[in-house]
Formats: sequence, structure tokens, C-alpha cells
Amino acid sequence: MATVRALLSRVAKLEHSRAAPRSPIEQAYGSLEAYEDEVNAGIDTGRYNSRDMPLVLSAIRKWHRDQVWGNWQYQRNGAWEHGAR
Repeated sequence: MATVRALLSRVAKLEHSRAAPRSPIEQAYGSLEAYEDEVNAGIDTGRYNSRDMPLVLSAIRKWHRDQVWGNWQYQRNGAWEHGAR
């Protein structure tokens, strides 16, 4: 019986490792929609520029949809680098 439990444990770990990673937006805000709501509220209050921020939000939606956040890594020199893995 221990062998079956060990096998099920390994299968669970494999399934967990195959799950799509959550984006930094999802980690910080819970979902992309929650982030969009906060940004739109910021646009309405004047905290964000009403011409620029919708363009930034559109780029973030594409970045989120294409799941490219894992392709960028923060380097020791303070810069973000694409394909650093």
C-alpha cells in the first residue's frame, strides 16, 4: 500500500509542476480583471493618464494572454533581460 501512496504522491507532484505558472499580476491582485478594475478606477480619479494608461493596460493584457512574464528576468545590475533563463 505504501508503494501506491508513493506513486500517487509523485503523480500529484508532476501534475503540480505542469500547472501554468501564475503571472505577477495574478499573484499581486488575484486576477487580471481585478488589476484592470483598479487601473480603471485610477484613470477615473486622475491618478493615471487617461490617454497613456489604456495603452499600457492593453500591452499588459497581451503580455498576460501570451504568458511571456517567465521570459523576462531581473538581473543583478537592475535591468530586466529577455530570455535570461
